[in-house]
Amino acid sequence: MSRPPPGPGGGSGRNPMGFSLAPGNLPPSDISNLADEASNGVGGPESIMESGGGVIGEEYDDFDQQQQMMIMGGAAPEMEDDGIDPALRAANIPEEYLYDPFNAEPVLESLRSLDAEKATLSELLEAADGDVLLHSARIRAVLLNDASVVETYRPETDEMYRDRMSRRAARDREKDALNESAREIMAALDAGQSKDHMTQSEVLAERLERWQRALELYVHAPEGGGEEEAKVRGTMPKVDLLGLLEKLCEGCSEEEELLEALSQASQMCTALVEHTSLAVRDATEDAAEAEDAYHIRLEAHSVLARRATEEAEAIEERFKTNGRAALRIGQSLELAETKRRQCDSASTLIRRWWMMENLAEQEEASGEEIRVKEEVRGIIPSSSCRMDPLFTRPENSLEAARALKSLRTVVKSRGNSAAVSGSAAPLDPKSAQRFELTGLLIQRTSAALEQRLLNSVSEIYSRGGTYDFSSVESAGRAGRLDWVALRELAEALTYFDQGRTLHRRYVQLVVTTRFPEFSRKKKKTQSRGEEGGYSDEESEEEEEFDMDATRSELSNLFHRVSEVCTAEFQLVAHVFAASSAANAPGGGGGWDIPSLHSEPVQLQVARALLQRVISDPKNGLQARINDLLASIDRRGDFDAGAKKLDTFVVIHEKAAGLFALLKDAAEQMFSKKGGGGAAAQGGADGGTASASGEGAAAAAANARAVASLVQFLTSQEMNLASGHRRGYLNLELRLLHHECCAGLDRIGVRLMRPLPNLSFGILGGGSEGGLAEYSAPVMPVDKEHVKQSGYAEILNGALKQSVLRQPLIHATDSLARARLMFGGGLDGRGGDAEATARVISAIFSQMCSFYGQAYLFPIMEGLGEMLPSNPPSNPPNLPFDERRTPHDLGVDGSFWVGIERIHSAAKGFDRELWAEQRTGSARVWEILSGTRSHSSLSAAREKRLRFFNELERRGETSVLKALDTLSTHIQWILVTGGEGMLATGGTRLLHTLTGQGGGPYAVPAGSALDATNSPSVKSLTYCLRAQFVHIQAALTPQSLSSFWTALSMRLYDILCARLLQHYYVSTVGAVILSRDVEALRSVAMLAGTQHNHWDMLRELLTLYMTPPDALKTMLVGPDGDVNSGKGLFARTGRDQALVFMSRRVDYRIKTNQGMKKCQWAVDLIDDLGVQDPTDGPINLALYAAETMADKS
Repeated sequence: MSRPPPGPGGGSGRNPMGFSLAPGNLPPSDISNLADEASNGVGGPESIMESGGGVIGEEYDDFDQQQQMMIMGGAAPEMEDDGIDPALRAANIPEEYLYDPFNAEPVLESLRSLDAEKATLSELLEAADGDVLLHSARIRAVLLNDASVVETYRPETDEMYRDRMSRRAARDREKDALNESAREIMAALDAGQSKDHMTQSEVLAERLERWQRALELYVHAPEGGGEEEAKVRGTMPKVDLLGLLEKLCEGCSEEEELLEALSQASQMCTALVEHTSLAVRDATEDAAEAEDAYHIRLEAHSVLARRATEEAEAIEERFKTNGRAALRIGQSLELAETKRRQCDSASTLIRRWWMMENLAEQEEASGEEIRVKEEVRGIIPSSSCRMDPLFTRPENSLEAARALKSLRTVVKSRGNSAAVSGSAAPLDPKSAQRFELTGLLIQRTSAALEQRLLNSVSEIYSRGGTYDFSSVESAGRAGRLDWVALRELAEALTYFDQGRTLHRRYVQLVVTTRFPEFSRKKKKTQSRGEEGGYSDEESEEEEEFDMDATRSELSNLFHRVSEVCTAEFQLVAHVFAASSAANAPGGGGGWDIPSLHSEPVQLQVARALLQRVISDPKNGLQARINDLLASIDRRGDFDAGAKKLDTFVVIHEKAAGLFALLKDAAEQMFSKKGGGGAAAQGGADGGTASASGEGAAAAAANARAVASLVQFLTSQEMNLASGHRRGYLNLELRLLHHECCAGLDRIGVRLMRPLPNLSFGILGGGSEGGLAEYSAPVMPVDKEHVKQSGYAEILNGALKQSVLRQPLIHATDSLARARLMFGGGLDGRGGDAEATARVISAIFSQMCSFYGQAYLFPIMEGLGEMLPSNPPSNPPNLPFDERRTPHDLGVDGSFWVGIERIHSAAKGFDRELWAEQRTGSARVWEILSGTRSHSSLSAAREKRLRFFNELERRGETSVLKALDTLSTHIQWILVTGGEGMLATGGTRLLHTLTGQGGGPYAVPAGSALDATNSPSVKSLTYCLRAQFVHIQAALTPQSLSSFWTALSMRLYDILCARLLQHYYVSTVGAVILSRDVEALRSVAMLAGTQHNHWDMLRELLTLYMTPPDALKTMLVGPDGDVNSGKGLFARTGRDQALVFMSRRVDYRIKTNQGMKKCQWAVDLIDDLGVQDPTDGPINLALYAAETMADKS
């Protein structure tokens, strides 16, 4: 047994038996501390005795002296040379105890004296307790140097052990008392003096006494000691050492008082340290004792554990050896039992063959044919039957079926062997004839028995009843279907052609008895034929009258199919469950029944039932749906097409629900309750539970069967929906195009002949097996008819809000129907995601073509072509009366209303059909994103982008046409109207004096300035402000800014072109011109950003108001330097300033030689040292607003 390493000084530093350690066994630091305490009178024998441990100093003084003498190299009296008492050696104490008792290994004499192979656990533990006591006694004997202690030592009589136990109990009581009074102690610590008129020393003593109690609480009962202490102390304030010191110093007002308090507190702490040190030593000794006892008892358990391990290994070895032998014996017995069963089966088969052979010989000898059918069916009484009761009694049906299966196998095997051997002649010449006669009788008996069983199945099933599979006993109650009898009959019929005839009979029974709706239509048609039929008109009226009823009937039929198939699946699971007896080796007369398919019988029957109910070309669900759709198609109008679309959706919804229910029913059929028909039968017959391996194999087989049946249902669903989806898509696209065009036709919009289809296809056009594409013709609105209709008819017709919104309503309905038909999108309904993407893309592509090329594009072009290209030929009557409606400047306000409605319709088209990033909208973008078809989504994006690009291009063309129309009418008012009012006297006089035409601003000096603006400008600004209201409502802010900026530039160009070519400006006319420019600028600033050309014109107008002698300063600045970068030359340009200055009235005068410059003009040009640009032709493009904007 391992021991802990020795402590400093050669000892372990612990006392396992409850004795104080000798100085020789203490660390040097502990020895020095003991010496200091002894010199100070603290911690010596007297103090220890006062604290409850006084026996240490009295009882072991001699031992301490001996130990110290041994350490110093001396010898105790009457001791050997090594200091060991000879009596200890004589007491058979091991040497290691004599020199180091605390680290000595226990000898375990009691444990070793026992027989490890036979001792019980109680004996081992008793011996271990004896070794613990012996170990403690040897240590005690060595410490007391008394060999007699080995025989007489008991812990109960050890005074040191009892004292240690009493000290621990006293400490526990003290700790409990402190915990109970913890709140009072802490409260007293903060309380004041308990009495009045107490002296300072009494107050200090009382405070120290309270503080001592708090210190004891902090030391002996710290917080977090355990759950019980926490319950006792509750939520008491936290106690810490720093807090106690603060409490100690709080009441000391003087230094001497504080010193006294600290001195007494130090003594209290010293006493507590001694007390806690003794507690630590006691705890160390208790732990050492417990450790030694634990190791010795652990050794006893180890002995028992090793013995148990050896016995277990021996048992395992015997099990392996005997198990292999038992396995070989079991295999031999199983082989022998198999051979025995085969012999019994062969014996039974031979006897039955002889019986049938005897009957065949009797029939041949008598010449009277045995009435096999009548006897087997029970028509002939059993007393008169010639055949064995095995075949005539119904209760023997299962055994008879097995016997006949074995007999038919013999006949078949004999025929195959004869065909192979050929020339081998039998010993008995008549054996071949007997074999043939016997084989024919067996076939007749088999056919009769099979027919009787089939008739019994039909009789029981036709009686009907509630399906109750809760227990076997419930099947025989009144009003219940006897599924137990059906299961027995099905098991017997399994031996006839693997039960195929039974499967066909069962499916036929279900269809004829559970689905009378499948034959109702056929009977109705036959009755009409017998009565002579109806005329086409009467038939058509009846179909129209019965259409809703037929659709309701179809909905009920789907519900009927779901209800019946769900119930029949449970019946199939219980009736056609595989029988353990049929599949057992040797079953059926010793012949195994091979399985035709690897899949379960229930799956075969369920598949045949679904195939007949759903896909029967004459009386199945598919046939009834086709009849309904054909009856709708015979009507041939668009109303019938709309009803057919609704019928498609109803059929698809009902079919999806039907197949979902059928899949759930299929899973339940092969569940633990329904699919374990064999297990249920075995439980009813008292059979045993199958092994875990067989259960796992059955579960895996059921899982495969469920997957196979679900896959079959999925294929049936796809076959049912594929043809409907193809017909639905073509009809959907046709009706969508018809509804959109019919909506325009109803309001009187004329459509043109179809154009070549410019739209790109979305679906795979006409691929076999795929969805055929219907390409809608593009029939655009007649632009000529639009232009002849006028604005009012357009706004109240083609561009009416309700008319614009109606195609979008039809399109959203089509999208909703397409989602219901194809699924596979955002709703996660399964379906074909790729087909959904193609269909949604086809609908969106067709709507883009119709809404753009056929609808909005022609109207947008027609609005632009309706604008007049030229202004009226007669000049306007200026000024306009502002109390009347302003002139529209060639662009009617309805034009802008039409532009705004087309713009709103385009936004509505994008919002209602595309609806990007609108979660839950179920529109094109969300559906295509849900299908994850990137190609379809990209194609739809391209179609949408092309739609908006074409609409924007045509809208821009119409707006530019409106800008041209406004420009021509502006020129008509400013030029034609303004110059038509020049027939005034002052103007003619100026023309006579100067020889110049003048224009509206060549006003003679001294003329009165009655009006603030010229009549043309005043009328023009009035009309432009009114036109701005319509334009602002129609265009977006960005488009309005661009349009009005372009109009501002054209207005500037018209004014400047007339000014630089035909007008001259006088000083008085300059004031009018400045007012007109300011008015036009204010109108131009209503929208747009680039209007710097008006600011430059305002600066250039100062040239007409300045005297000739101050023109140089205006042109080049006060320095008079052309290159100074100042004046109008720097701000507007040199040529610009000189050309505008040349339009002064006094710049040229009329002479006999013609028009010449005034002398001041010549001097000014020469003084500036520049060339006059007006001496040659002037390029007006250099002074246009756009050019000036580029320069700025």
